[in-house]
Amino acid sequence: MGEFKKNPIATDENYFELADQVYDDQVLEKGKEIKMADGKKWVVIESIDADCQKVKNGLEAIAVVPADKYDENATHYDDIILAFRGTEPTQLADFETDIDQITFGIKTHSKVITPSNSQTIKPDSETSFDTGLKWAKNDIVAKYNPSSLHTTGHSKGGAEADLIAAELDCYATTWAAPNPYGVLSPEAKKRVNEGKMENKATDYTHENDPIGNHTQFGAPLIGKQYTVRQNDTKQGLFTRLTMDGHGRDTFMGSFHSNGSPLLKLEPEDIIRQAQKIQMLSNRLSDIAKNIEEFQRREAEAVQKLKSQLKYETGPGGKYHLLEAYEIDEAISRIAKTKEGGNDYFHDVHMAEELIHLLRKEQKSLSRFGDEISDAANSLRDKDNQLAGNFQFR
Repeated sequence: MGEFKKNPIATDENYFELADQVYDDQVLEKGKEIKMADGKKWVVIESIDADCQKVKNGLEAIAVVPADKYDENATHYDDIILAFRGTEPTQLADFETDIDQITFGIKTHSKVITPSNSQTIKPDSETSFDTGLKWAKNDIVAKYNPSSLHTTGHSKGGAEADLIAAELDCYATTWAAPNPYGVLSPEAKKRVNEGKMENKATDYTHENDPIGNHTQFGAPLIGKQYTVRQNDTKQGLFTRLTMDGHGRDTFMGSFHSNGSPLLKLEPEDIIRQAQKIQMLSNRLSDIAKNIEEFQRREAEAVQKLKSQLKYETGPGGKYHLLEAYEIDEAISRIAKTKEGGNDYFHDVHMAEELIHLLRKEQKSLSRFGDEISDAANSLRDKDNQLAGNFQFR
């Protein structure tokens, strides 16, 4: 099995729509057509509903291809997307899978064993992760030998999608997916630890989502995670208390026209913040310059005062009984410090230290602002590049 390529057709919004559509039982049917908001069409080539099988562990997923490539007798497809259904509160298997496996990284079967099911469900029975991986390997990769394989899903479905991506070294775009690192195989963990999934797996979540932001207590992320804007969908009291910002409906409509998600902070927002940092950097530079200007003017004023007083030591002057050097001595006695032949009425060393610190912080802030701005511009350029790619297809 060679290295999978990135899907050249689907946008992030397409992945979300597939992750959303897979919750509908009607799409768990070979040959079912799924239409996207942007007009793209996909057709289901394979599906799995584990609750209709012996294992009954809550796994539900579909494999889709572009509608114009679909052939019911095909033995090969270039581009395949796998979409996994997420947690359904009405199904105990799903809920316990989330708690035991995702939260604690405990790879156990999720069903409660009772006298009525003890003959079919054993403690070491397949989990939804096991079944999903076996399905992806045997029913998809081995059967169709795709050039590109991309997984997607929401919530538990996103965790399953991430696990498949890490195990098969393919791509994933997920939504509010808790981190399944703890249940990965040693080989997949090694792949994640070495950063090989960094540019292959992307999860989008909301900042107030306790499930999508769960990382298995500091476990490495499978790829990257971005915080996106949440729409104004009203949540019920129970949802607000337990899963606020987690539902699929909170992502709907939160996309650019090119199919990319609206980030919590868009590149333009970040650039504006970078500009504010640069303004602060300039302010620090101005303060340092003002201190230096104050020192220069004070030195000039003291020299002018000395000249005026020394003039009065001449014949007929107010201080004709004094010598010029005595004027210098008198001013030096009441001055704070003497530096470079000049008398100052402030702590020059403290001022110089302050100038040094101001310039140091100014340079640091300036670099930081530049780095933020460069990163935002790079993100914007990449977004525009992707948009152009999709427009030409």
